Amino acid sequence: MLTPANKTDLANAIENRNPYSFLNTNPANQGMTLPTHWESEIEEDAYVTNSWQFKDRSLRVKKIIRLPYTYQDAHGNIVRDYLLIGYEGSGSD
Repeated sequence: MLTPANKTDLANAIENRNPYSFLNTNPANQGMTLPTHWESEIEEDAYVTNSWQFKDRSLRVKKIIRLPYTYQDAHGNIVRDYLLIGYEGSGSD
């Protein structure tokens, strides 16, 4: 289980790598936010066999979750997007 400090570090690492943050040059509006009731909108899927290609390698993915988030673009529009997390391995249910 992650400690509160680890959770903050993980959240910061994810947000810092958001590929859309460069679209908004206003520092006050950068960053990912969670929509209201986001936990009820999490989608999950499990696979008997599935793989993702990553850095020229095929990785076995057993379970995938899709998390909603929003960000503000350079024009001030709130954009909804999703973060996919794939649990790698053979027994990650």
